[in-house]
Amino acid sequence: MIEPLLARIRAESAAEAAAAKGRPAAQLAVHDWSTLHFAHDSKADRMTLTHASDVGYDLKTTLIVRARDGEPIAPAEVALRTADAVHTTRAGDAPAPVCHIDQLLDAMNHARDLDLGPATLVHVVDREADSIGHWRAWAAADHIALVRGDDRRVLYGGVETSLTAIAAELKSCGRFRDAGAAKFHGRPARRFVAEAEVVLHKPAKRNTGEKTAGGHKKKEEVPGPPLTLRLVVCELRSDKPGSPTLARWLLLTNAPPELADAATIAEWYYFRWNIEDMHKLLKSAGWELEGWLQRDGLKIFHKLLLALAACASIWELKRRNDGQAEEFRRLLMTLSGRQTKRARPVTVSGLLAGLWVLQASLGSLARYGPGQLQAMLEANLPLFAGP
Repeated sequence: MIEPLLARIRAESAAEAAAAKGRPAAQLAVHDWSTLHFAHDSKADRMTLTHASDVGYDLKTTLIVRARDGEPIAPAEVALRTADAVHTTRAGDAPAPVCHIDQLLDAMNHARDLDLGPATLVHVVDREADSIGHWRAWAAADHIALVRGDDRRVLYGGVETSLTAIAAELKSCGRFRDAGAAKFHGRPARRFVAEAEVVLHKPAKRNTGEKTAGGHKKKEEVPGPPLTLRLVVCELRSDKPGSPTLARWLLLTNAPPELADAATIAEWYYFRWNIEDMHKLLKSAGWELEGWLQRDGLKIFHKLLLALAACASIWELKRRNDGQAEEFRRLLMTLSGRQTKRARPVTVSGLLAGLWVLQASLGSLARYGPGQLQAMLEANLPLFAGP
């Protein structure tokens, strides 16, 4: 079920590499997790998520996003963890049911094994993945990553300091530059970026599986070689002069400068939000995933793959700019019955809703035929039988 989506990803990667005309081309592999809760108790394979009363499934997705403009393409991997299994799109053995951050190296290796095309894969993860030990493991395996960092201690110019202190120094020295328009909670903003080279030098910390006398998890230090990374500080600022900074990201990456400058790195992290939109689409924008009535995780997983395939098809339709696609989009939006803003007449959720109406209509036409349907209307609802 994942093969058609992988074929679409490979085709996009080849197109991006061809359009780059010899320059480095990239695709973003965005990793994220989403917990799925179900109000009914019929699913016996639900697992405990964060505490005893928090039960459900854990969904892990690797979404491939076009680096040029942030357009989502398709998932390259989907895994659903239940109490007794990990259902996955991988061939062969399922990945081990470990904590989120420990899944990343395996997921990165799997993405490489899929041979997704000539464009360089850049793995984008949110702040929960900022770990020195894992950074060293990814770099040792020659993976390129982009992670939102915590305020950790690093070496900067040979001196130990914090990432926030470096950001403050860059700002005081006037190193930030305007990197273009952005949105912050739907409001217009500007994106400003600055860059510095930092070194992760401290030992990593690893859970031993034991607990201290106070009941906390016991950790041990794991030394490792220093790792040089690029720190890209991105600030979202209001268009209004004198307004405070709306948001700030401390981004760490080992992407080479010839692949992406600081402004592009900040934009790539901005594109990470596509996977949050995908989760929202599945949970609330017409799919209502957490209301599905299938009795176990495997059946949920199969239906989820069909839903994701539909999302990928609609994303592709939305990207097309030919006249035939534009007319079909208008038809689907009309069938959906969705109200939209004048500035945004087409939405992914609306296109999906229109698709289901169209499919149901085609099924009825195939079963009864236009003449019989017209006769049924005239006999039962004559008011609606006219054009």
